[in-house]
Amino acid sequence: MDSATRLQRLTGLDRQGVYFGAATALAAWASFAIASLLHVQNAFWAPMAVWIVAQTSRGLLLERGVHRLAGTLVGAVAGFLLLTSGLPTLAVILLLALWTALCGATSQLIRASLGYASMMAGLTASVVLLPSLGDTGRVFTLALSRVESTLIGVLCVMLMGWLILPRPARQQLLERVRQLAGEALVRLAGRLGASAPSSREDGELLMALVEVEQQLAPVYAGPFKPSRGVRVDNAFVAAILGLMAALRTMAGASGPERRALREALTQAATALKQPLVPGSARDALERASALARPFDRGLAAALDKLLMAERAALAWRKGEDPGPLLARGATLVTRRDARSAVIAAAGSGLVTLAGGLFVFYSEWSNAWMPAMGLCTFTTVLSSMDLPQKVAPKMAQGVAVGVTLAALFRLLLMPHAGSLGEILVMLAPFMLLGGLARASTRTAIPALDGNMCFMLASQPFLSASIAMPDVLVDSAALLASILLVALAYRLLPRDPGRRAGHLARLILRDVERLCGQGGGGLDRRWHGRMFRRLLRLMLHLGRADRMGIDERAGLLGVLNLAHAIIALREGLADPRLTAQQRQELEAVLEALRRLAGAPGHARERLEASRERLASGGVDTALVGTLDQAREALADCAGLVGLAAPGR
Repeated sequence: MDSATRLQRLTGLDRQGVYFGAATALAAWASFAIASLLHVQNAFWAPMAVWIVAQTSRGLLLERGVHRLAGTLVGAVAGFLLLTSGLPTLAVILLLALWTALCGATSQLIRASLGYASMMAGLTASVVLLPSLGDTGRVFTLALSRVESTLIGVLCVMLMGWLILPRPARQQLLERVRQLAGEALVRLAGRLGASAPSSREDGELLMALVEVEQQLAPVYAGPFKPSRGVRVDNAFVAAILGLMAALRTMAGASGPERRALREALTQAATALKQPLVPGSARDALERASALARPFDRGLAAALDKLLMAERAALAWRKGEDPGPLLARGATLVTRRDARSAVIAAAGSGLVTLAGGLFVFYSEWSNAWMPAMGLCTFTTVLSSMDLPQKVAPKMAQGVAVGVTLAALFRLLLMPHAGSLGEILVMLAPFMLLGGLARASTRTAIPALDGNMCFMLASQPFLSASIAMPDVLVDSAALLASILLVALAYRLLPRDPGRRAGHLARLILRDVERLCGQGGGGLDRRWHGRMFRRLLRLMLHLGRADRMGIDERAGLLGVLNLAHAIIALREGLADPRLTAQQRQELEAVLEALRRLAGAPGHARERLEASRERLASGGVDTALVGTLDQAREALADCAGLVGLAAPGR
């Protein structure tokens, strides 16, 4: 190993990382200089916007920049209106808490980029209002300076991103997801021959699919509207999940029809592993779908979805809108997490209320600083999937940032006689912060370290440099993050619990498919269930729950859903006797209570299958009951995850 490689491993920085870190530091430094030269109050807010908006993805950076501006503007207006409303101060604090709770909940219920804007609207209202509780005359100045600083910082970082960041690798991601589709078809073709399925290989393919799905948001991010390409890639992901589910129900057998299907699948797989070319994979998929339809309904449906995705990809490549080529259930629906919304609302609202009361009743002129720290840390952590893991890293970053800020104020600021000298003194700290933000080893704590350094260093000539003031300000910020970090470490919110919650939601979807009183089927269940399955796999990986080979068995729930739909359709068969129809209704009723009584559902399936088979019912319906029975056994792990107390 040469010295360059050792240095890269030690620092977590490669050449591109150094370039990005230095450019981000320059943008932060320039934003502070511009805001200070324009005499914007609290000019240190400008580089704080740079640090939080900066991303290695150009689209994500532009998206966050635009939505940060929008959220800041809305939040500043909300804070200004609240404090100038003429209401009693306690009522204003209560309304502020309700506003931040609403923004926190909304951030979990709408598209990710708009959710970020909602989160910023809540934070900015607190930033504007909390320092002004004792002096309403400052509120307009603070609101205006907050917007001005954010505008300067966002423009600087967006210019940096536009100049140095490469275009997103959307074509490469499309080719990657097409290759995964080819891998799934190879496994299907092998199953039609003599090869037995390998659950471990299924699990590895599934986790690769989860990894790809996680890349879709940053790669296709954009400031104004989602890219059409993300719908295409989502369609491929949904189709692959359907193919992998169908793989678990196929029996290895020979025959001319199956040999022809195997050849068509192999041809389609070969074409999908090559760059996108009109006609190649599409023609083979059309043949495979036609051959699969007579004897495997689930496989034919999955191949139809893959064919839709391939046609949509060709249209997107030509610059056309792929939307009309995609069925509603062929793509993944947007994730809306009601449970996280409740947690975010409760955390943001209660902490904002406590912080406002602390500022109001405290006689300390800088009480707003720890109060704002509490609000900011809580809101940000509430928006994350794993706040327990992030909170300690955030605390480490804040500790380093506050310590460096205290040293800056005590050792360097006494020697600063002009803005130019302050800028010179800040430059090495900015560069260090930029490189730490770009490092794979320190990226997470560095963000909060940089933010708190700017907040606590107070880099303007009129700031107090007396040691008691510096130490009190620093201790207050440290206490706020330590308090929040400790609270989140104690919260029972971990990937295992999240996985159990998602498993229960998936089973609830299955139960709804069983219907009530002959009601219509929910046509959105495909995309919703696919999204939840991917999130479930992600949380199981984080929690190190289940072996990678066991996770593939969770796809059996898709086969169970298809079997339930087929059973409901079978109820309309006029050839059924009243007793046979009653048996099918009893099966659906048992599956409608699957989460609470899985054993009863299994027993009912077994008993009804035997009675209907001996009663001369159509063999296709008996085959559907067999599929439901096998699928229920396949997704036993999912039922176990959903059990209370797991």
